[in-house]
Amino acid sequence: RGAKGRGWYKKFMEEGQDGFQRGVPPTPFDWNAGNILRPKVFFDMSLEQEKIGRIVIELADDIVPKTASNFISLCTGNGKFSYKGTKLHDIIKGKTIRAGDVESETGQYSHSSFETRYFRDENFIIPHSERGLLSMVSSGIHTNGSQFYITLSETSYLNGRGVVFGRVVEGDDVLQAIEKVFTFRGSPARDIVISDCGAL
Repeated sequence: RGAKGRGWYKKFMEEGQDGFQRGVPPTPFDWNAGNILRPKVFFDMSLEQEKIGRIVIELADDIVPKTASNFISLCTGNGKFSYKGTKLHDIIKGKTIRAGDVESETGQYSHSSFETRYFRDENFIIPHSERGLLSMVSSGIHTNGSQFYITLSETSYLNGRGVVFGRVVEGDDVLQAIEKVFTFRGSPARDIVISDCGAL
């Protein structure tokens, strides 16, 4: 009868050792190719009500138009929800900043700018290959809402799990200031707030 998972032998005979690779590394994405003019948004950040600077984000609406549109709407506050006044709720030093809970301050909720809470993964074309990328936080397949990551380094473990939709083009000094805030199990000890946001 054979052991459970016996299909490995057939797979090996048909595809060889390459068939057991976890996945082919994604092709690097060139943000500057084609001189494409992409939309930009901003976050004005505050630490305990003291302004620490502005983060400017370029959105890849040519690659992930629906994801970019969702983010723009949450930045401009055109719908029911807005990033304005929300807190950064998780910082993994040297890895990611997590934010975007527009329903509470707990970091447990996420709601898109659309009528539905979640929307589908558009694609995973852009890899998590560098610092300053914006990627959707999800709890599984097709569970994109409002929460997002900002990467603080290459985070390849998120490839195929989070949809990258933008990059920080100004304000790395602000990210550095945020990284320095003391955290306990990822939670910042001080309030880091998106005091204002919008389109540029």
